[in-house]
Amino acid sequence: MAALVALVEEGNLAPTAETVADRAGLSLRTVFRHFEDMDRLYLEIAGVILDRAQTFIDKPFAASGWPEILPEIVARRAEFYEAVAPFKRALDIYRNRSAALDAAGAEIALMSRNVFLARVPEDARPDPASLEAMVLLISIESWLQLRKVHGLDIAAAQAAVLAGVRALAANGRSGLMAAS
Repeated sequence: MAALVALVEEGNLAPTAETVADRAGLSLRTVFRHFEDMDRLYLEIAGVILDRAQTFIDKPFAASGWPEILPEIVARRAEFYEAVAPFKRALDIYRNRSAALDAAGAEIALMSRNVFLARVPEDARPDPASLEAMVLLISIESWLQLRKVHGLDIAAAQAAVLAGVRALAANGRSGLMAAS
């Protein structure tokens, strides 16, 4: 497991079982004795993401009100996404080939959504469409798009996400109030 984590952190997003065995100083047979197949090995990556998420989830926020907490939410997610980006990208490589990995990816996305929604007070929630757009904007998929595809640095990506969620929070509430 440590060998797989090290390889992914070093940028080898799709290490073979042989590469993992070499790094761990084990035979290929020993690797497969611990992990029946590559799915099991890559499920360990999903576990790394979930384990690392817990540190960020458990950390108390300095801000307490809505929407004042938004900059801290975005900053914390940026830090977390930077820490787990290689693992997310590695998981995505194999996700299409494995129902178990697809389910693990969906579990991570749902956890991310629920953690965010737990911070949005019921009485401050924007209309449903704006709320879902906020969830999408603060997702790791959006983060990776901004960082890897658009080439934004961390500060610029963070500013873009924050501007978007602030606009959605403000516009979604005013749209909701206007519809009432």
